[in-house]
Amino acid sequence: MKLKYIIPAAMLAMASVLTSCEDMMDLKSDSYVYDEDNKLDSANDSLYSAMGILTQLQKIGERYVLMGELRGDLMSVTADAPVSMQEIANFNVSASNTYNAKRDYYGIINNCNYALARMDTMVTEHLNRVMVPEYVAIKTLRAWTYLQMGLTYGRVQWIDRPILSLEESEMDYPVVELDALVDKLVADLERHAANRVPDYGSVDGLDSRRFFIEPRVLLGDLYLYRNQYAQAAQMYYDYIRNYEINIITAYANTWSTSQANAIGMETFLESYLAEAVAEIPYSSETKHYHPDLVNLTYNATPQLVPAEWWVNELATTQHFHIDREGISMVSGFLEGDLRGRFMFANGSTQAPASFGGVATAATSGSNEMLITKFYNVADENSTLTNPENPLAAGHYVRALPIYRYSHVYLRYAEALNRLGKPTLAFAVLKHGLRPEVMADETKVNPEELADELPWTNFTSTVFENNRGTAMRGRGLGIDLQQSTYVIPEFDTPQETMEWVEDAIVAEMAAETQFEGNRFFDLVRVSRHRGGTDYFAEKVSRRFPNPEAAKALLRNTDNWWLK
Repeated sequence: MKLKYIIPAAMLAMASVLTSCEDMMDLKSDSYVYDEDNKLDSANDSLYSAMGILTQLQKIGERYVLMGELRGDLMSVTADAPVSMQEIANFNVSASNTYNAKRDYYGIINNCNYALARMDTMVTEHLNRVMVPEYVAIKTLRAWTYLQMGLTYGRVQWIDRPILSLEESEMDYPVVELDALVDKLVADLERHAANRVPDYGSVDGLDSRRFFIEPRVLLGDLYLYRNQYAQAAQMYYDYIRNYEINIITAYANTWSTSQANAIGMETFLESYLAEAVAEIPYSSETKHYHPDLVNLTYNATPQLVPAEWWVNELATTQHFHIDREGISMVSGFLEGDLRGRFMFANGSTQAPASFGGVATAATSGSNEMLITKFYNVADENSTLTNPENPLAAGHYVRALPIYRYSHVYLRYAEALNRLGKPTLAFAVLKHGLRPEVMADETKVNPEELADELPWTNFTSTVFENNRGTAMRGRGLGIDLQQSTYVIPEFDTPQETMEWVEDAIVAEMAAETQFEGNRFFDLVRVSRHRGGTDYFAEKVSRRFPNPEAAKALLRNTDNWWLK
């Protein structure tokens, strides 16, 4: 296949002059020059080449969210949504679809290829090979872009050298199916697993370390996709251990009174950005390009809304109340995950969640449930007006996380469960992996730890504050003995494993909803179960005719854009 639609020139951004932080985050910045003869042989070269690539990633940030959620089971489109979004949600995408633009992905890949081909990794300053961090970071960004393209189209054209001429763009390049693509990406990244990301300090008010993807985290995903569970667990654990990652109670939604008649600690909203492992950054300048996700979701006439089944699921999930001091347990249990819609203890009022799940558009006069995730974390410029969306005038997205702490822990749990360690995996959700939990035979079956694998060791005091992800919405009391959130007694290990896997998938939905991961999560678990039924069963829930949708979605050819 040929790439005539790719601009046949090196698009890599090399700095002609020092630019401001804001310009570096501007997709349309003209503060760069292009020269196919440039050699990248200084620390400044590596910085600007990496930043240039990051500006190109901005093009696919919104698309990453839409492709990951509209083909999942948690998000629905309204009648006000453009035809392009409706086509994606219905798995019937036309060639003219606005989001069907391979060129944007290949443009990023070509930028990466250009940098990798010209970067001199042997340059040494003070005994340090100064170009290596950026070299590995760019390689990882290329791999992530290839994976997103593979998950969008099911196949890609594999190109690992820069295209610099019209003749090169017209050459035939091999077409690689998704499974073979993942194999190539693993082979390309494995030897770089231990490399850390570059650190330029604060750039335009954002932590530059989050602009890049840790190779271990992406490798964990790739191994998990290939059903190589031990390798995946090792990668996720190494990241968790090296950075001493804890899931803390500070970001849990809870009640302000022991009677559970007022929501008080609405802090889960902060975890979306505060716990970002990697993100796509955007400029602080409102005149520059930003994703339109606020207007699409938090609007009197929204185009993207929570699926009806998902709103109901969150509303009926059992909640286990307890305050932060471990007292004031409400008699009985409550209804509703506090990351979605819930009910007060007196049963008289249903209220919107503070974050992440859904909220009633009270100010619009509508009772429709809205996605609040992007509005709640958006920056605001009070001088901006938007007649088409008075609900969120002046709000704009500064960063789109593509990995958070919860992703790493929940995918780690996914791997553990498939390795025959269901109680250890479930402890990630219910208790948190910390020394006292690891030593408690009622919480973690000691037989699952008998092999003493290094990547199951959470006995260090650095994990003393680690708690289960589910307590953030289901209540801090989820860890108590009275909680009914337990693994049932099953006749076979297979039944136990699948129950825990279902619990992990449900927790992924509640903890990371609408962030762009859902399609990949469901595809992965379907592969674990050796077919397409799992994916079809889950996604069909948001269709008016579930049985017809199942028939469509059992065929993987219908998952991909053409």
